[in-house]
Amino acid sequence: MENNENDNFVSLLADSTFKYMFKDYRDFFKKVIKSTTNVDISEYELYNNEINSGNIARDYRLDILLKKDNDFIIIEMNKNADKRTLLKASKYLYAIAGGGLVEGEEFKKMRTILINFNNSKYKNDKEAISVGYDLINEKYNDVIDEIKIYDIYLASLKNVRYNGSNEKETYLGMFRAESFEEMRDIANGNEEALKVVEELERLSENDEFRVLYDAEKMRRKEINSARLDGYDDGYGNGYEIGITKGKEEGAK
Repeated sequence: MENNENDNFVSLLADSTFKYMFKDYRDFFKKVIKSTTNVDISEYELYNNEINSGNIARDYRLDILLKKDNDFIIIEMNKNADKRTLLKASKYLYAIAGGGLVEGEEFKKMRTILINFNNSKYKNDKEAISVGYDLINEKYNDVIDEIKIYDIYLASLKNVRYNGSNEKETYLGMFRAESFEEMRDIANGNEEALKVVEELERLSENDEFRVLYDAEKMRRKEINSARLDGYDDGYGNGYEIGITKGKEEGAK
């Protein structure tokens, strides 16, 4: 029985993929992030990502954390981008910006940037690919320079293929691909993009990486299942309570 290519596929939307490729293919991620947010990650290094969002009942760690001196960049790969995941990312942002990673009680001013790779479309069906947000001090109506949020909306890119002048869109389109074949079709001869595909194919054969990647896939499934179960339970209980109350009111 032949193996399906999708069984060995490695997605760029996985944080485990980013961490493995960041060392050897930083230029690729640097181009993608620089072209969409104007943020330069050249001098940043991967930092410990073991910080929680404050959710005591069930905590999920942030995806990627980069550090340079007292400056931090959080990168979240949101394959299932919804209000819950974006709120979680914001909690990480405020925890770090507020000095959550500083040892001891001394407060240090930190510049913190959150970059969300959202596998979703911009609101109201607009074609925006990326949107940047400043944090505003409403009392004094000024911008808090130390905090910035960028949302990259990958689903706003439709039927992307490299045409010689759309390098940024081509690279972003590869994040949404679900097979190596689809990636090669998007690359359409772009040498840099094809090199990334080749590296991902090699990475898919790396046993050490596969353990981490498959564990991440399983964790995502568990999270999605937990959300779905929570919705179903809430809907079911609410429905039953509503029926009971309705009967009681009707009897009265």
